[in-house]
Amino acid sequence: MERGYIQITEEEIGKPIVEVKIVNGTVWMFKHEIARLFDVYLQTVGNNFRSIFKSGVLREDDVTMERKMKNEKGQDIYVTFYNLEAIIFLSYRIDSRYAKAFREWVMNALCEYNLSLIHISEPTRLRRIS
Repeated sequence: MERGYIQITEEEIGKPIVEVKIVNGTVWMFKHEIARLFDVYLQTVGNNFRSIFKSGVLREDDVTMERKMKNEKGQDIYVTFYNLEAIIFLSYRIDSRYAKAFREWVMNALCEYNLSLIHISEPTRLRRIS
């Protein structure tokens, strides 16, 4: 299964650079990867996801999937993966410079997407009016 990825790296100026590869409309990451991504403790990720699901803001079944994987000892383990929607929600609950950089990337991506929709749909609207 190709999961896509989110990477945040440092530029020389000290401003984080966010790179995202979306596969089939989302990205799938597990808690350890998300904790490393946002530079927070694993417990912070788990506590915030529990709070998000308990509040009903997101339904856990809609934004997670379990996969069987092998650990370093070769034993089968089940790992919960979280999709891009869950990661976006989580980023707004975490106060780290990497979570902030990711939120900025999300907002920029939405603005670019909206601008592309406006440019695509404007000629259609103009033809209908005239």
